[in-house]
Amino acid sequence: MEIKLGDKKILNDSIKSTLFGKFYEKIISSWFREKGYEVEEGKPRIYWNSINLEERKERNDFASKLYATLNKYKKEGKEYCTPDGFMKKDNRYFVWEAKNWALWTEGKKPLDLLSDTLSSMPLILATTAIYRTKKYHIDGFLFSWWSKPDGAESLIEEIKKSIAPRTFEIFYTAKILDDCINNKDKYSWYIDIINDVEEIVDKLFKDLRGESNQS
Repeated sequence: MEIKLGDKKILNDSIKSTLFGKFYEKIISSWFREKGYEVEEGKPRIYWNSINLEERKERNDFASKLYATLNKYKKEGKEYCTPDGFMKKDNRYFVWEAKNWALWTEGKKPLDLLSDTLSSMPLILATTAIYRTKKYHIDGFLFSWWSKPDGAESLIEEIKKSIAPRTFEIFYTAKILDDCINNKDKYSWYIDIINDVEEIVDKLFKDLRGESNQS
């Protein structure tokens, strides 16, 4: 029977969400490798001054919000951002950013939270990234979010139009977990990650109970 973890409220308190936030990126990056991406070690940088504020004079609402945020960052003297990953597939380079707000919605509807989060990320406008001191052309952006809210399709299409010909794709963490659990015999790395974290957490609680062996 197929397990659908994404349908369950597994991150239903702040402790679980915080703990999961410490290692979920490792799960996602390993899953990307299963899908044919080369996950580079370390993180890229995107410099705000590499994005021209006048790059696109005709902008949809989403693009206008991105440029407004970019202009704000420049006025505040911010130099760059550090996305969560840099990947290669079919000789194309991708920047990856991960957010996993499964619990905290800030009182917003799920779709509004996703839209507000993405519109505050002008890195989506970048055409180049610096990785290990070398400049690379960006072919697309990969974004991770906990689960798909109703109405996300229209938002994604608006983003794609804002940055074309570069691509944009969202990967949902809950669905990735579903895939990992249902294919854990094939994805041995997934169980290794879970076991490593479980060992660390178990040791913490043993220490707190005073059950650890005294040296």
